[in-house]
Amino acid sequence: MPNTRPVAAYVLATLSSLGLAVAIAGAFLPWFYSGAVERNSFQAVGLVDHFELLDNAFAAPLLRGWVALPLISTVCVALYALRILRTAAAIVTVLSLLIGTVAALALVQGSGEAGMVGVTTIGPLITATGMTIALVAALGVFGTARGKRTGSAANTGAGVQP
Repeated sequence: MPNTRPVAAYVLATLSSLGLAVAIAGAFLPWFYSGAVERNSFQAVGLVDHFELLDNAFAAPLLRGWVALPLISTVCVALYALRILRTAAAIVTVLSLLIGTVAALALVQGSGEAGMVGVTTIGPLITATGMTIALVAALGVFGTARGKRTGSAANTGAGVQP
């Protein structure tokens, strides 16, 4: 019977890549509105940084790094394509937890506001959904991807059947 674990790992890597694409598309959708103007997540982060609205030493570098999300996601997809599955899945896991949390917080904090400034739910919702898909698939990659064997049996080939 053929081993289907590698096939499952590649299917999950593809699903994780699609989740990343959905999440990045969501980051470019409207996240906030002020009056009649809607802003995506990148514009909102730029305004927060420009007006120095966040004084937290931990969150400020994360906000400045928000613009790198498309690049980091592209690197993860490239790692998946190069069959460096576990490394890509590890990066996707961290990225999904960080970005998914921000999107979920924006949804929770923005629900119920009806003023001139508020959260538009479509961007954070799509981003959170994409990151959830990417996270679940990346965790599946960990369970199905083959690792290199270590130890003397792997080095000598003893006991390993092709």
